[in-house]
Amino acid sequence: MIRLSLILLLFFVPVLEILILMQLNYIMPLSTIFLQCVVTLAAGVWLMQGENFSLWTLVESELHNKRLPAEEVLADLLLLGGGVLLIVPGLLTDALGLAIFIPAVRQECIQLIRKRMKKSLNPASPN
Repeated sequence: MIRLSLILLLFFVPVLEILILMQLNYIMPLSTIFLQCVVTLAAGVWLMQGENFSLWTLVESELHNKRLPAEEVLADLLLLGGGVLLIVPGLLTDALGLAIFIPAVRQECIQLIRKRMKKSLNPASPN
């Protein structure tokens, strides 16, 4: 099921991005759209410079040991993901990447992720 979802996501997101960029071309010139892509790419690279790429292995080892990762680790992982979304060209991915950098949105995402992790670590619990 997860594999099918990932395949559909990897197919539909680029198609949706292309459709959005084609519609945006009627409103603004192509050079402005290209400049937006370059600026968000540079911002994503700049924001990811301080992030540690071994965060995923840290989260994996915590889950393997049946422990929830700390909120700070998940926040750093989300910031890394937000930077990656800014690097990927497209308006939709840029909007999601920028949304992750808003502290209130990031905190809600952390709470949602921790709740799902807790649920997967304790499958017998009634919640």
